[in-house]
Amino acid sequence: MVKAKAILPVAVALLLLVGLYPLGRAIPDTTVFVDPKETNVEEGQTFTVNISISNVTGLLGFDFLLSYNTTILQLIGIKEGPFMKSVDSTFVINLTTPGQIWFVVVLYDSQGQVESANGSGVLATATFKAVAVGESLLDLLSKDPCNPDQIKLASDPPDSVAEIPNVAIDGYVIISPDPPGPVDPPNPPNPPIVGDINSDGKVDMKDVGAVAMLFRALSTDLLWNHNCDLNGDGKVDMKDVGIVARRFGEHS
Repeated sequence: MVKAKAILPVAVALLLLVGLYPLGRAIPDTTVFVDPKETNVEEGQTFTVNISISNVTGLLGFDFLLSYNTTILQLIGIKEGPFMKSVDSTFVINLTTPGQIWFVVVLYDSQGQVESANGSGVLATATFKAVAVGESLLDLLSKDPCNPDQIKLASDPPDSVAEIPNVAIDGYVIISPDPPGPVDPPNPPNPPIVGDINSDGKVDMKDVGAVAMLFRALSTDLLWNHNCDLNGDGKVDMKDVGIVARRFGEHS
């Protein structure tokens, strides 16, 4: 009897893959869903989604297909969630190909004393990288036979394997452009140097000569240059000459 029980996971896995389900009891309200239902990420970002189940009774194994758009999503990996393996050992089949994740997990015990999983939890976790801007459906369904509205859930009534009716809810991914990084503010211009009459970034003999040329000039004079009036008193005198002399040699 133990030997027969030991091969049960393989038999259930094969039944899940080929879709040979006998009539069994229906467990209402069981839902399998992509969580989160909508994922918003930026181009280049890596993210995860869970395939979760709620309100299940007597779960012995599951088989789902999750399809996605390979032009904007790259699958990094798929791994079993804690819901089934927290009950007992599991037997995993991963037949993933680009664009489709086909994942099967069956409870397994070498002694044949398999307990079923009940309640709600995470069946599997898929990790993706957003490789381009766009949108992709995460289409959750059954492959063989194809059923877009549910996945395969196997229960364990005595001496048989029965299907658990369920509803599968898809997910959706929206990828937006990676925003540009912060732009460094432009360097502020150097403040003007007091005494730099010709604004060439230094105080030299050209500036001394400019002040000397307008020495004793007033703001009312025809050739007036306000740059030479360094103290702003309306005339060019020794005070302005002194300012240029003190700043002589400075540069930006």
